[in-house]
Amino acid sequence: MTVNPSADFASAELEIVQEQQLKEKIVNEEFKIWKKTVPLLYDTIHTHALDFPSLSLQWLPDYTVSENKNYVTVKFLFGTNTSQHSQDYLKLGSLSLPSTLAPDFAEFSPNSQSIPIPMSNIDSSDNFRILSSWKHNGEINKLRISPNNEKVITFDNEGVVHLYDLKSNNKEAVDFKYHKLEGYALEWIDENQFLSGANDSQIALWDVSKPSTPIQRFKSHNAVINDLSHNTQEKSLFGSVADDYSYQIHDLRASFQDNPAIKMETSHIQNSFAFNPEIPTLFATGGKENVVSLYDLRNPSEPFRKLFGHNDSVIGIEWNKNNDPNKLISWGLDKRAISWDLSYLSDEFTYPTNEPTEGSKRRYTKNVDPCLAFIHGGHTNRINEVDIHPKINGLTATCGDDNLIEIWKSKTIQLENEEEEEEEGEEESEKLTSPAENNTEGSKTDASNNLENEDTVMKD
Repeated sequence: MTVNPSADFASAELEIVQEQQLKEKIVNEEFKIWKKTVPLLYDTIHTHALDFPSLSLQWLPDYTVSENKNYVTVKFLFGTNTSQHSQDYLKLGSLSLPSTLAPDFAEFSPNSQSIPIPMSNIDSSDNFRILSSWKHNGEINKLRISPNNEKVITFDNEGVVHLYDLKSNNKEAVDFKYHKLEGYALEWIDENQFLSGANDSQIALWDVSKPSTPIQRFKSHNAVINDLSHNTQEKSLFGSVADDYSYQIHDLRASFQDNPAIKMETSHIQNSFAFNPEIPTLFATGGKENVVSLYDLRNPSEPFRKLFGHNDSVIGIEWNKNNDPNKLISWGLDKRAISWDLSYLSDEFTYPTNEPTEGSKRRYTKNVDPCLAFIHGGHTNRINEVDIHPKINGLTATCGDDNLIEIWKSKTIQLENEEEEEEEGEEESEKLTSPAENNTEGSKTDASNNLENEDTVMKD
């Protein structure tokens, strides 16, 4: 029997092409379904198509109110990734949104009625503006704004960190050169110090006034550094994850930086690490096992809870830092950004399993995680970064490999349902205690019990 290698290769190539076409068809169909449901899912959403994808973006915290009080203007920084096809830039963008989204709307417009939020054309770019731009040497892998919002650092594709002064008319960057390979991990310690982690497995601590050399080096990882997170409560600590199947906790006060305070092996590579902004012992990681893992620093060997919802690698995590530290958002290669609410951690939940259930080898047990609050499905390719606005609660920006920047706020359906149930409970209570009804002590007790029971099942 003669084997034809060319025919086998052609057959395998055809299968790959057909599989890719099927995946693209599924993605397109999912996007069509999502777009039809947008008015039901969002308070507001805006989509802007860029010439090139952006790998990183971050909000500026302040916003301005228009003279007629109808709109607020928000600002954000994002970087370009032209793959050397064009000049790269750090850009400052702005967008006008309905003022009803602002937390102080009632204060600056106490007599105004609610302004309708336009939802008819989510692809409109009329309000999107580029206010300023800075030339950047190479692609922007990551950007981070300083805590005082006066400076921004960027990591390029050659391992150089660039610092720009947002308050200065001078648009030239200060370069911090140490890493031998490109990097994707940046984190501010305070207004004067920041950390960088690169593909050369090195972590460096910098002083903004000393760009010539790092003031500390951490060499305890032996693979690509994926993410860094500073503990804002225990200010001497920061965490890191790398491709060496470990997460590490470092102490800036230690004299031997090659020995982390905590080093834990993980079953899968972790891509992201984030300390909770208010609870110093709480942190989260996300990785190639498609889950978000929650850890207690006092018992760091195993996560005390895993969050299930992604169906591909988790590549980023962010806590809702200034509005609700019980909430976080994660994003990944599955083109999804998932919002989580840890208020429901105590709800009963059984981890999904891939073990076949009794009577069928094709059925698998899977539960909906009660902490899963919302899934944003507006991207058709991987999401590169997500940022939650620090002052406008729930306003979120995402950027992806589909060249899109999307700014959105999901509907607060859950809160609205709770308020309706509370009102119904109050009306029922008034009926039960009305003089026209039997107002015995037993009736009062029954009414109270009914309300208590209603509170316990309110979420359901």
